[in-house]
Amino acid sequence: MHHTKFKADVGVAKTIADLVSRGYVPCIPLSEHQPYDLVVIWDGKAAVKLQVKYATLKKNGAIDVKFRRTWADSHGVHTKHYAENEFDYYAIYCPEKDKVVYIPNTKDCPKCVRFEKTHNNQGKYVKWANDYLVIKWESSETIRHTPERVKT
Repeated sequence: MHHTKFKADVGVAKTIADLVSRGYVPCIPLSEHQPYDLVVIWDGKAAVKLQVKYATLKKNGAIDVKFRRTWADSHGVHTKHYAENEFDYYAIYCPEKDKVVYIPNTKDCPKCVRFEKTHNNQGKYVKWANDYLVIKWESSETIRHTPERVKT
């Protein structure tokens, strides 16, 4: 199995486990050609789309948010940036912390989040991972539109 594909599978599995432990219902799309990896149902009423990523903790105690997809074919390696309307959240699994952070897919979403304090103790503009451990379902600050409603 390809190394990056294995890491992606681990990220999806860990995200599903995290969501189920919180009482959410994760759903896997039938096609792998969707711009999102999971759809999550909450309380039978709301749904959000997640793009799952696997990010290794850097030496400075932070993980990066990758805003792109990369693939290879007979024409070489390709990279395409995600659009804001393709999904609602990035779900990023960090294996060193065994945590999933949920970053809203908005123009002002953080480019990195920090698990450990900075070397110079700066805190003013730091985006802490602990602030992103749950999906904020109804917050107008984190969801750019009302979540889709699910018929029950």
